[in-house]
Amino acid sequence: MRIKCAIALVPLLIASGVLAGCDSGASPAAVGENQAAAVRNVLTCGKVVDSTGYENGPLTTDLAIASLTEMQLADVAASIPRGTPTATDTRTLDTMAVELMGYSGSRLSDDAQAFAVAEENYNPDGPVDASYAPGLGRDILALQRDCPAGLRLGRQWRDTGGFSL
Repeated sequence: MRIKCAIALVPLLIASGVLAGCDSGASPAAVGENQAAAVRNVLTCGKVVDSTGYENGPLTTDLAIASLTEMQLADVAASIPRGTPTATDTRTLDTMAVELMGYSGSRLSDDAQAFAVAEENYNPDGPVDASYAPGLGRDILALQRDCPAGLRLGRQWRDTGGFSL
């Protein structure tokens, strides 16, 4: 399944899970509590967003932001505003958008959702809509502001030729 299809399905799956609930034999009040917990899945800087992990273990929000930062600082980052992202840029943008969406209850959650929407509209898989590039850049900056440790790590990776997906 293409990344874009997965991105489009996530909100639908979340909505249907919240609306339908799970028939576990729990009382309606308990189901309501579970639904409220699902709706308020707060994103934090240290939260594991993909337990299967990447190069150095589970992917956290900080590591996702570090990857976006490293990409943004790369010499090829100018290709994003021009609407000609590299295959590596596309993979990074697609992966991080999927991993950071579906959270709520904090400014970081809101900024991550805004990034995912901007990335989907930019559509790095093509055809690219470069008019979304400035918003995408602003959303990455917002994530960096929310999680400064991720920003610092991304800068460190860029300086040392570190992590990549």
